[in-house]
Amino acid sequence: MLTLEHLSVTIDEKPIVSDISLTFSPGKIYCLLGHNGSGKSSLAFALMGHPRYQASGFLTKDGKDILSMSVNERALAGMFLSFQNIPEIPGVRVLEYLRTIYNIRLKQKDPSSKGISSFLFRRYIAPMREALGVDEKFLDRDLYVGFSGGEKRKLELLQIRLLDPDCILLDEIDSGLDIGAVKLLSEEIIRLRKEGKTVIMITHNFHLLDTIEPDAVIVMSAGKILREWGHDLVEQIRSNWFDSL
Repeated sequence: MLTLEHLSVTIDEKPIVSDISLTFSPGKIYCLLGHNGSGKSSLAFALMGHPRYQASGFLTKDGKDILSMSVNERALAGMFLSFQNIPEIPGVRVLEYLRTIYNIRLKQKDPSSKGISSFLFRRYIAPMREALGVDEKFLDRDLYVGFSGGEKRKLELLQIRLLDPDCILLDEIDSGLDIGAVKLLSEEIIRLRKEGKTVIMITHNFHLLDTIEPDAVIVMSAGKILREWGHDLVEQIRSNWFDSL
């Protein structure tokens, strides 16, 4: 369970998010909606511990204070953030990147672990890769370099399967995807809910919301919570955008 109590976020001392209190429970999908600049992505970055976003208030996960944790510590605690804009990282092979983050997770679970070799890791990850339609040749490419939007998103979903986080933040992960990729994304998100994960989505794709049917819809405006309701709030926004709220 992820709990925010009177959480505020600033960038260079400029207020971005103000006094938000929310609880995100396991096995549920939450959707954050709002105009551009309403504070949605800033909140996601602050929850993950981005150093530019200074957060104050209380932030706990499963009863443990994580506000003082680094990004790496939060990741090891089971949090994952997908990026709205994914940077290309030349010189780092996808296979070695995935193997490195997996071995770090193994070391966390078993300090005596020496990790898994590249050969064995390639075999280990094959079923996950195939389930997501990721061609094996992508493992030997530079990280995200020249990847299409759909390829980048599939690689993020592969990381989620590999690391098995229990609190997943998805920031516009559906942007630029074709119909087939959106269907795959929907199936993955539904699978995560069935596995008891907490999924927090930032999206403007109402077709995706129709497929998933989030458990709660939260509308943000000017860094504050404007409205919190069930899936029927999506229909109200679809009809009148945010004008009726």
